[in-house]
Amino acid sequence: MEFENDTLVRSAQSRVGTVLRGAWRLDALIGLGGMAAVYAATHRSGERVAIKLLHPERARDKVDRARFLREKDIANAVGHPGVAAVLADDVAEDGSPFLVMDLLDGENLLQRWKAQRGPLPLAEVLLVSEQILGVLAAAHEKGIVHRDLKPDNLFITRDRGVKILDFGIARLRVPSGQTSLVGLRAMGTPAYMPPEQARARWDLVDARTDIWALGATMFSLLANRYVQDAPTVNELFFLRMTCPIPSLAEVDPSMPPAVVRLVDRALAFAQADRWPDARSMQAAVREALAAAAVASPPPQSAPPPPQSAPRCRDAPDPRPSPGRPPTRPARASGLSPPASLATLPRAISTLPRAP
Repeated sequence: MEFENDTLVRSAQSRVGTVLRGAWRLDALIGLGGMAAVYAATHRSGERVAIKLLHPERARDKVDRARFLREKDIANAVGHPGVAAVLADDVAEDGSPFLVMDLLDGENLLQRWKAQRGPLPLAEVLLVSEQILGVLAAAHEKGIVHRDLKPDNLFITRDRGVKILDFGIARLRVPSGQTSLVGLRAMGTPAYMPPEQARARWDLVDARTDIWALGATMFSLLANRYVQDAPTVNELFFLRMTCPIPSLAEVDPSMPPAVVRLVDRALAFAQADRWPDARSMQAAVREALAAAAVASPPPQSAPPPPQSAPRCRDAPDPRPSPGRPPTRPARASGLSPPASLATLPRAISTLPRAP
Protein backbone atom coordinates (compact mmCIF):
# COMPACT_ATOMS: atom_id res chain seq x y z
CA MET A 1 0.00 0.00 0.00
CA GLU A 2 1.40 3.39 -1.03
CA PHE A 3 0.96 6.69 0.81
CA GLU A 4 2.20 10.20 0.04
CA ASN A 5 3.53 11.62 3.32
CA ASP A 6 6.62 9.62 4.34
CA THR A 7 6.85 11.08 7.85
CA LEU A 8 3.20 10.39 8.54
CA VAL A 9 3.55 6.89 7.09
CA ARG A 10 6.49 5.99 9.29
CA SER A 11 4.67 7.18 12.39
CA ALA A 12 1.49 5.32 11.49
CA GLN A 13 3.31 2.15 10.43
CA SER A 14 5.17 2.06 13.73
CA ARG A 15 1.89 1.26 15.46
CA VAL A 16 1.23 -1.89 13.41
CA GLY A 17 1.45 -4.91 15.72
CA THR A 18 0.69 -2.94 18.86
CA VAL A 19 -2.35 -3.59 21.05
CA LEU A 20 -4.67 -0.80 22.17
CA ARG A 21 -6.15 -0.99 25.66
CA GLY A 22 -5.10 -4.63 25.90
CA ALA A 23 -7.86 -5.56 23.44
CA TRP A 24 -7.34 -4.35 19.85
CA ARG A 25 -4.31 -5.57 17.87
CA LEU A 26 -3.47 -3.31 14.91
CA ASP A 27 -2.81 -5.70 12.00
CA ALA A 28 -2.23 -3.44 9.00
CA LEU A 29 -2.37 0.21 7.97
CA ILE A 30 -5.23 0.57 5.45
CA GLY A 31 -5.91 4.31 5.40
CA LEU A 32 -4.06 7.51 6.17
CA GLY A 33 -4.91 11.19 6.20
CA GLY A 34 -3.91 14.41 7.84
CA MET A 35 -6.09 13.80 10.89
CA ALA A 36 -6.09 10.05 11.46
CA ALA A 37 -4.77 6.64 10.47
CA VAL A 38 -7.01 3.64 9.86
CA TYR A 39 -5.99 0.07 10.61
CA ALA A 40 -7.41 -3.37 10.05
CA ALA A 41 -7.52 -4.76 13.58
CA THR A 42 -8.47 -7.84 15.56
CA HIS A 43 -10.13 -7.87 18.96
CA ARG A 44 -8.89 -10.39 21.51
CA SER A 45 -12.19 -12.22 20.91
CA GLY A 46 -11.22 -12.70 17.25
CA GLU A 47 -13.60 -10.07 15.86
CA ARG A 48 -12.19 -8.21 12.83
CA VAL A 49 -12.77 -4.45 12.76
CA ALA A 50 -11.30 -1.20 11.52
CA ILE A 51 -9.66 1.17 14.02
CA LYS A 52 -9.52 4.87 13.19
CA LEU A 53 -6.85 6.46 15.37
CA LEU A 54 -6.33 10.21 15.71
CA HIS A 55 -2.71 11.25 15.15
CA PRO A 56 -1.01 12.03 18.51
CA GLU A 57 -0.22 15.63 17.54
CA ARG A 58 -3.87 16.16 16.59
CA ALA A 59 -5.01 14.59 19.85
CA ARG A 60 -3.43 17.49 21.71
CA ASP A 61 -5.74 19.94 19.93
CA LYS A 62 -9.03 20.18 21.83
CA VAL A 63 -11.04 21.16 18.72
CA ASP A 64 -9.64 18.31 16.60
CA ARG A 65 -10.16 15.86 19.42
CA ALA A 66 -13.76 16.87 20.00
CA ARG A 67 -14.55 16.82 16.28
CA PHE A 68 -13.01 13.35 15.93
CA LEU A 69 -15.00 11.86 18.79
CA ARG A 70 -18.21 13.50 17.55
CA GLU A 71 -18.04 11.36 14.40
CA LYS A 72 -19.43 8.36 16.31
CA ASP A 73 -22.56 10.19 17.41
CA ILE A 74 -23.20 11.83 14.04
CA ALA A 75 -22.60 8.73 11.90
CA ASN A 76 -24.75 6.53 14.12
CA ALA A 77 -27.51 9.16 14.30
CA VAL A 78 -28.17 8.77 10.57
CA GLY A 79 -29.62 5.33 11.23
CA HIS A 80 -29.13 4.04 7.67
CA PRO A 81 -27.29 0.90 6.49
CA GLY A 82 -25.50 3.06 3.94
CA VAL A 83 -23.41 4.66 6.70
CA ALA A 84 -20.41 2.78 8.09
CA ALA A 85 -21.26 2.10 11.72
CA VAL A 86 -18.99 3.29 14.53
CA LEU A 87 -19.13 0.51 17.12
CA ALA A 88 -17.23 2.07 20.01
CA ASP A 89 -14.69 4.70 21.00
CA ASP A 90 -11.82 4.65 23.45
CA VAL A 91 -8.49 6.31 24.18
CA ALA A 92 -5.11 4.70 23.48
CA GLU A 93 -2.36 4.56 26.08
CA ASP A 94 -0.67 7.67 24.63
CA GLY A 95 -3.89 9.66 24.96
CA SER A 96 -4.96 9.44 21.30
CA PRO A 97 -8.68 8.71 20.90
CA PHE A 98 -9.76 5.99 18.48
CA LEU A 99 -12.97 4.73 16.90
CA VAL A 100 -13.87 1.08 16.38
CA MET A 101 -15.68 0.69 13.05
CA ASP A 102 -17.00 -1.94 10.66
CA LEU A 103 -14.23 -3.39 8.50
CA LEU A 104 -15.55 -3.10 4.96
CA ASP A 105 -14.83 -5.41 2.05
CA GLY A 106 -14.70 -3.73 -1.34
CA GLU A 107 -13.24 -0.50 -2.72
CA ASN A 108 -13.93 3.20 -2.69
CA LEU A 109 -14.87 5.12 -5.83
CA LEU A 110 -11.45 6.70 -6.11
CA GLN A 111 -9.85 3.25 -6.30
CA ARG A 112 -12.47 2.20 -8.84
CA TRP A 113 -11.78 5.34 -10.89
CA LYS A 114 -8.00 4.79 -10.82
CA ALA A 115 -8.39 1.14 -11.80
CA GLN A 116 -10.60 2.12 -14.74
CA ARG A 117 -7.88 4.47 -16.10
CA GLY A 118 -10.59 6.62 -17.59
CA PRO A 119 -14.21 7.66 -17.07
CA LEU A 120 -16.46 5.18 -15.29
CA PRO A 121 -19.43 3.71 -17.21
CA LEU A 122 -22.44 6.02 -17.16
CA ALA A 123 -24.85 3.39 -15.82
CA GLU A 124 -22.47 2.57 -12.95
CA VAL A 125 -22.12 6.22 -11.91
CA LEU A 126 -25.88 6.73 -12.01
CA LEU A 127 -26.69 3.55 -10.08
CA VAL A 128 -24.16 4.37 -7.35
CA SER A 129 -25.35 7.99 -7.17
CA GLU A 130 -28.96 6.85 -6.77
CA GLN A 131 -27.97 4.84 -3.69
CA ILE A 132 -25.82 7.65 -2.29
CA LEU A 133 -28.73 10.06 -2.53
CA GLY A 134 -30.88 7.68 -0.53
CA VAL A 135 -28.31 7.77 2.28
CA LEU A 136 -27.98 11.55 2.02
CA ALA A 137 -31.75 11.95 2.23
CA ALA A 138 -31.76 10.01 5.52
CA ALA A 139 -28.88 12.13 6.87
CA HIS A 140 -30.40 15.44 5.79
CA GLU A 141 -33.75 14.52 7.33
CA LYS A 142 -31.85 14.21 10.64
CA GLY A 143 -30.28 17.63 10.08
CA ILE A 144 -26.86 16.14 9.28
CA VAL A 145 -24.72 17.62 6.48
CA HIS A 146 -21.66 15.54 5.55
CA ARG A 147 -19.54 18.39 4.08
CA ASP A 148 -16.84 16.11 2.63
CA LEU A 149 -18.41 13.93 -0.05
CA LYS A 150 -15.85 12.75 -2.60
CA PRO A 151 -14.91 9.48 -4.34
CA ASP A 152 -12.61 8.40 -1.49
CA ASN A 153 -15.48 8.65 1.01
CA LEU A 154 -17.92 6.62 -1.10
CA PHE A 155 -17.35 2.90 -0.66
CA ILE A 156 -18.71 0.09 -2.85
CA THR A 157 -19.00 -3.23 -1.02
CA ARG A 158 -18.52 -6.63 -2.64
CA ASP A 159 -22.29 -7.08 -2.88
CA ARG A 160 -22.57 -3.69 -4.71
CA GLY A 161 -23.96 -1.84 -1.74
CA VAL A 162 -22.88 1.74 -1.03
CA LYS A 163 -21.48 3.14 2.21
CA ILE A 164 -20.80 6.81 2.94
CA LEU A 165 -17.67 7.09 5.06
CA ASP A 166 -15.99 9.69 7.23
CA PHE A 167 -18.44 11.91 9.04
CA GLY A 168 -15.46 13.53 10.77
CA ILE A 169 -16.34 17.07 9.64
CA ALA A 170 -20.09 16.52 9.35
CA ARG A 171 -22.31 18.84 11.34
CA LEU A 172 -25.79 19.02 12.70
CA ARG A 173 -27.63 22.00 11.26
CA VAL A 174 -28.53 24.52 13.98
CA PRO A 175 -30.46 27.79 13.86
CA SER A 176 -28.59 30.71 12.31
CA GLY A 177 -26.29 32.40 14.78
CA GLN A 178 -25.93 29.25 16.89
CA THR A 179 -23.27 27.42 14.87
CA SER A 180 -21.06 25.13 16.91
CA LEU A 181 -18.11 25.52 14.56
CA VAL A 182 -15.12 27.35 15.99
CA GLY A 183 -13.35 29.77 13.65
CA LEU A 184 -13.89 30.69 10.04
CA ARG A 185 -11.40 28.48 8.18
CA ALA A 186 -12.62 26.33 5.34
CA MET A 187 -12.79 22.58 5.97
CA GLY A 188 -13.26 19.84 3.43
CA THR A 189 -11.58 18.75 0.21
CA PRO A 190 -11.04 21.63 -2.26
CA ALA A 191 -11.68 19.53 -5.39
CA TYR A 192 -15.24 18.77 -4.20
CA MET A 193 -16.01 21.90 -2.20
CA PRO A 194 -18.87 24.23 -3.28
CA PRO A 195 -18.56 28.04 -3.27
CA GLU A 196 -20.22 28.64 0.09
CA GLN A 197 -17.95 26.11 1.81
CA ALA A 198 -14.83 27.49 0.12
CA ARG A 199 -15.83 30.87 1.56
CA ALA A 200 -16.21 29.30 5.02
CA ARG A 201 -19.79 30.59 5.08
CA TRP A 202 -20.99 27.98 7.53
CA ASP A 203 -24.28 29.84 7.97
CA LEU A 204 -25.05 28.98 4.31
CA VAL A 205 -23.91 25.34 4.36
CA ASP A 206 -26.88 22.99 4.08
CA ALA A 207 -28.08 19.89 2.22
CA ARG A 208 -27.42 21.61 -1.12
CA THR A 209 -23.74 21.72 -0.17
CA ASP A 210 -23.66 17.90 -0.20
CA ILE A 211 -25.63 17.90 -3.46
CA TRP A 212 -22.93 20.07 -5.08
CA ALA A 213 -20.19 17.74 -3.83
CA LEU A 214 -22.00 14.71 -5.25
CA GLY A 215 -22.42 16.57 -8.54
CA ALA A 216 -18.67 17.26 -8.57
CA THR A 217 -18.03 13.58 -7.90
CA MET A 218 -20.31 12.52 -10.76
CA PHE A 219 -18.68 15.08 -13.08
CA SER A 220 -15.20 13.77 -12.22
CA LEU A 221 -16.07 10.11 -12.67
CA LEU A 222 -17.88 10.72 -15.97
CA ALA A 223 -15.45 13.25 -17.48
CA ASN A 224 -12.23 11.81 -16.00
CA ARG A 225 -11.17 15.20 -14.63
CA TYR A 226 -11.91 17.48 -11.72
CA VAL A 227 -14.48 20.23 -12.14
CA GLN A 228 -11.70 22.81 -11.74
CA ASP A 229 -7.97 22.63 -11.27
CA ALA A 230 -5.24 25.08 -10.31
CA PRO A 231 -1.52 25.01 -9.46
CA THR A 232 -2.09 25.74 -5.75
CA VAL A 233 -4.81 25.17 -3.21
CA ASN A 234 -5.21 28.93 -2.72
CA GLU A 235 -5.82 29.44 -6.43
CA LEU A 236 -8.31 26.58 -6.42
CA PHE A 237 -10.16 28.21 -3.53
CA PHE A 238 -10.27 31.47 -5.50
CA LEU A 239 -11.69 29.70 -8.55
CA ARG A 240 -14.28 27.95 -6.46
CA MET A 241 -15.42 31.18 -4.80
CA THR A 242 -15.74 33.10 -8.07
CA CYS A 243 -16.08 30.83 -11.11
CA PRO A 244 -19.06 28.65 -12.04
CA ILE A 245 -18.32 25.13 -13.27
CA PRO A 246 -18.41 24.39 -17.02
CA SER A 247 -21.32 22.34 -18.30
CA LEU A 248 -20.67 18.62 -18.51
CA ALA A 249 -21.72 18.91 -22.15
CA GLU A 250 -18.74 21.17 -22.85
CA VAL A 251 -16.37 18.51 -21.57
CA ASP A 252 -18.16 15.54 -23.15
CA PRO A 253 -20.60 16.49 -25.95
CA SER A 254 -21.70 12.84 -26.23
CA MET A 255 -23.19 12.85 -22.72
CA PRO A 256 -27.00 12.29 -22.75
CA PRO A 257 -28.93 15.55 -22.20
CA ALA A 258 -30.73 14.15 -19.15
CA VAL A 259 -27.38 13.44 -17.47
CA VAL A 260 -26.05 16.88 -18.41
CA ARG A 261 -29.10 18.55 -16.85
CA LEU A 262 -28.76 16.39 -13.74
CA VAL A 263 -25.09 17.18 -13.11
CA ASP A 264 -25.20 20.81 -14.23
CA ARG A 265 -28.03 21.61 -11.85
CA ALA A 266 -26.25 19.90 -8.95
CA LEU A 267 -23.20 22.08 -9.69
CA ALA A 268 -25.05 25.40 -9.96
CA PHE A 269 -23.04 28.26 -8.46
CA ALA A 270 -26.02 29.62 -6.51
CA GLN A 271 -27.50 27.25 -3.94
CA ALA A 272 -31.04 28.26 -4.93
CA ASP A 273 -30.40 26.94 -8.46
CA ARG A 274 -29.37 23.45 -7.34
CA TRP A 275 -31.59 20.46 -6.67
CA PRO A 276 -33.51 21.50 -3.54
CA ASP A 277 -32.98 18.20 -1.74
CA ALA A 278 -31.57 14.69 -2.13
CA ARG A 279 -34.95 13.12 -2.91
CA SER A 280 -35.57 15.39 -5.91
CA MET A 281 -32.08 14.74 -7.26
CA GLN A 282 -32.57 11.01 -6.70
CA ALA A 283 -35.75 11.14 -8.82
CA ALA A 284 -33.77 12.95 -11.55
CA VAL A 285 -31.08 10.25 -11.41
CA ARG A 286 -33.74 7.58 -11.96
CA GLU A 287 -35.11 9.51 -14.93
CA ALA A 288 -31.59 9.83 -16.35
CA LEU A 289 -31.07 6.09 -15.89
CA ALA A 290 -34.26 5.38 -17.81
CA ALA A 291 -33.29 7.82 -20.56
CA ALA A 292 -29.78 6.37 -20.82
CA ALA A 293 -31.20 2.85 -21.08
CA VAL A 294 -33.43 3.91 -23.97
CA ALA A 295 -30.67 5.79 -25.78
CA SER A 296 -27.96 3.17 -25.12
CA PRO A 297 -25.14 5.26 -26.64
CA PRO A 298 -21.83 3.46 -27.31
CA PRO A 299 -19.23 4.11 -24.58
CA GLN A 300 -16.81 6.88 -25.44
CA SER A 301 -13.87 8.37 -23.62
CA ALA A 302 -14.18 12.03 -22.75
CA PRO A 303 -12.17 14.26 -25.13
CA PRO A 304 -9.14 15.97 -23.57
CA PRO A 305 -10.21 19.25 -21.95
CA PRO A 306 -8.63 22.52 -23.13
CA GLN A 307 -5.28 23.39 -21.61
CA SER A 308 -5.75 27.15 -21.22
CA ALA A 309 -5.97 28.70 -17.78
CA PRO A 310 -9.47 29.35 -16.45
CA ARG A 311 -10.87 32.84 -16.88
CA CYS A 312 -13.78 34.08 -14.88
CA ARG A 313 -15.31 37.54 -14.96
CA ASP A 314 -18.24 39.03 -13.13
CA ALA A 315 -18.96 35.88 -11.15
CA PRO A 316 -22.38 36.04 -9.48
CA ASP A 317 -22.90 36.13 -5.77
CA PRO A 318 -23.98 32.61 -4.65
CA ARG A 319 -26.98 34.09 -2.80
CA PRO A 320 -29.86 35.51 -4.87
CA SER A 321 -30.87 39.10 -4.18
CA PRO A 322 -33.91 39.50 -1.89
CA GLY A 323 -37.13 39.67 -3.85
CA ARG A 324 -35.55 38.47 -7.09
CA PRO A 325 -35.73 34.96 -8.54
CA PRO A 326 -32.33 33.25 -8.71
CA THR A 327 -30.66 33.32 -12.09
CA ARG A 328 -28.46 30.61 -13.48
CA PRO A 329 -24.88 31.84 -13.92
CA ALA A 330 -22.97 31.49 -17.15
CA ARG A 331 -20.61 28.54 -17.30
CA ALA A 332 -16.86 28.98 -17.13
CA SER A 333 -14.65 27.36 -19.75
CA GLY A 334 -11.04 26.40 -20.33
CA LEU A 335 -10.32 24.48 -17.13
CA SER A 336 -7.23 22.32 -17.15
CA PRO A 337 -7.26 18.66 -16.05
CA PRO A 338 -5.63 17.35 -12.86
CA ALA A 339 -2.04 16.26 -13.15
CA SER A 340 -2.78 13.04 -11.29
CA LEU A 341 -5.26 11.36 -9.01
CA ALA A 342 -4.55 11.23 -5.29
CA THR A 343 -3.40 7.89 -3.89
CA LEU A 344 -5.66 6.59 -1.18
CA PRO A 345 -5.93 3.07 0.25
CA ARG A 346 -8.75 0.57 0.48
CA ALA A 347 -11.40 0.35 3.22
CA ILE A 348 -12.27 3.10 5.66
CA SER A 349 -11.55 6.53 4.15
CA THR A 350 -9.39 9.16 5.80
CA LEU A 351 -9.81 12.84 6.46
CA PRO A 352 -9.52 15.32 3.60
CA ARG A 353 -6.50 16.64 1.77
CA ALA A 354 -5.96 18.72 -1.35
CA PRO A 355 -5.98 16.91 -4.69
